[in-house]
Amino acid sequence: MLGTPKDLAWNLFVELRKELVEMQKLRAQVTGFKITFVSAGTALIVANIEKVPVILLVVPAVAAVFFDSLISSYAFSIKRTGFYCRKYLEPVVKKECDGWPVEVPLWEEFMQTPEARQNLSLVGNLGLTALAVVAAAITLFMPFVILTSIPLLFLLVALSVYDLLNFWQPSKHFISLADGSRP
Repeated sequence: MLGTPKDLAWNLFVELRKELVEMQKLRAQVTGFKITFVSAGTALIVANIEKVPVILLVVPAVAAVFFDSLISSYAFSIKRTGFYCRKYLEPVVKKECDGWPVEVPLWEEFMQTPEARQNLSLVGNLGLTALAVVAAAITLFMPFVILTSIPLLFLLVALSVYDLLNFWQPSKHFISLADGSRP
């Protein structure tokens, strides 16, 4: 027996909050690994610039974009779960808590307020990727070899555009479909 709808809503709310914390932890770990990998890879190549082709700086740049896809995937999952908690579960929990002040939001409701938002992690994450991509693009001109440089430049531009769309598009699309609001 599942119990009352109130019990089911509370249990689901608790489990989804645990899942949110786990997803946030995984996203932070992937971000940390990305920073380490891209920075160390770039440093290793630059430190051995006389021994290895400078064009290898494309590898950390491409890796940064792929790590961004993982990070974006976790961020989308976190937003989706938070949206479900805020839209469907928190109203049930709030209703069942007799005497809960109307002006005090529950967690996910609070996280939607303008004062709780921040985009610094997004700026920092995309900034590291942009630095890696720009460094890689510059190296493609030293020396410029048409058969190698043009396809790799195209790849870097395409991946950079994909990266930006990947960060902005999923959350806007999901939230606008769900309730018409903007992130």
